Amino acid sequence: MDRAQLVDSGVDRRAGLLPLPRPLMTGEVLDAAFRLFRAGLLRCLPYSGLAVLVLQMPTLYSTLLADSPRSAHASLPGLTDSNLILVCALLLGVLLVGVITLRLQAISRGERPRFRNEIATALVRWPAAIVATTAALGVPAALYFLFALSPGFLILGVFSLLVIPLSWPIAMLTAALPAFWCDRLGPIDAVARALRISRRQTWRVIGAILATLCLVAVFYVLTGIIAAIVAQILRSADLVLIATVRSLMGLVVGAFGVPFALSMLIVAYEDLKLRDARWRA
Repeated sequence: MDRAQLVDSGVDRRAGLLPLPRPLMTGEVLDAAFRLFRAGLLRCLPYSGLAVLVLQMPTLYSTLLADSPRSAHASLPGLTDSNLILVCALLLGVLLVGVITLRLQAISRGERPRFRNEIATALVRWPAAIVATTAALGVPAALYFLFALSPGFLILGVFSLLVIPLSWPIAMLTAALPAFWCDRLGPIDAVARALRISRRQTWRVIGAILATLCLVAVFYVLTGIIAAIVAQILRSADLVLIATVRSLMGLVVGAFGVPFALSMLIVAYEDLKLRDARWRA
């Protein structure tokens, strides 16, 4: 079968980055993740931007509509509007992360991404994806909210007491997300596989996570600098406008950061699988 026939059938074998030919060093994992990110950026950008926008809806709501008269009558008994929007945003975020992961996996294997197949698979696996995503990313998400709510002088203490000790379980559980979506495992099986393939290679996963955080942090710092400049320019404007500008800048950074983080997870997961298979053989 020649290249034209492969392309017509929806598969371009030469463009595939996975499966890996051999185990990779940490720098090679970063390079492979960047190549996958570059190959899938334009195809994933609309969905990652939508995912970040959905996750920012609670912030936008609290900034723009929380004090409106209509919001006071929209609450369910025992559930405020803000909490309801937060729950809906997290559920939709899980779905969109699944769609992006499936699209990146198809691109990594040289296959042509198909939106109907991806959204159908994500919808069918949505309830189980909530469990798998919570297991894989629940601890990092909780730490993020803790950092966001902590005063400045407590951040260093939180980092020392929580982040460093919890880096080991975080590294072991994050592989459950690509295991669930890429290999179509159930949530329990995905967590079990993540623990099995990561327990002897935890330091590699920690290195990949730190590299990802450093690269994404650079963009956030640049965004913070731009936001500070804009805030000085708009210091005479109202706080709603300034908060909206900052949210839009965060949206831009997140739209690029989500595909890169998922690309890193996919490549690191495939590397861990290959190392585990060779160790068992």
